[in-house]
Amino acid sequence: MKNSGSRLLSTAIAIASFVSVSLAQFEGSIEFKKMTTTDTTKYIYYIKENKVRIDEIGSKSKQITGTFLVDLDASTMQALNTDRKLYMDKRPGTPETLIGTPEITKTKETKTLLGTNCKEFVVANKAENTTIKYYVGGSKFDFFRKFLKFMNRKDKSSEYFLLLKDAGDGFPYLSIQTDNTGKETGRLEVVKMEKKVIDPVMFEIPKEYKKFEMN
Repeated sequence: MKNSGSRLLSTAIAIASFVSVSLAQFEGSIEFKKMTTTDTTKYIYYIKENKVRIDEIGSKSKQITGTFLVDLDASTMQALNTDRKLYMDKRPGTPETLIGTPEITKTKETKTLLGTNCKEFVVANKAENTTIKYYVGGSKFDFFRKFLKFMNRKDKSSEYFLLLKDAGDGFPYLSIQTDNTGKETGRLEVVKMEKKVIDPVMFEIPKEYKKFEMN
């Protein structure tokens, strides 16, 4: 009976562990490119629970030119200057007032991106001379909406994505922005996504960094 009880306990623990892992949100890295009419910038997100690290990679140097550390539970953000070994506390941006009434459409179109089936959503707003097509796929990216709401970014790609209530907890693998004439004005494209355990140290300010205070 004792061995049987031990086996049952071990099985219960194993099942509980499996369930907790399967229900957990995405942990890993997401690498993407942001393209405008004048420039292309590469970013890497590292996600662990409700912490997000954003590294900006220089187009010429291919090195990290800046880092943001975001704690969504604590509602805090620090900006790190990798060249000068400095960091400073940052506040999120001020949300802008949406002009006009966007038309939101969930189409029947799909794309397979990085092996993931992505559904097409379209947000069109003539008053802002902007239409964005999103290809959203996957699940368990709970952090992303929280992240966008906290950051209050002024770019239309972030603002419009928050309007997609039917996108659930998926992630936009690709977004294409055009003006009212159909001319492309911007694009965000995931080029690599990797599920892996992220070291908590990635979300800490290095000891050699000094705090920069505004006078």
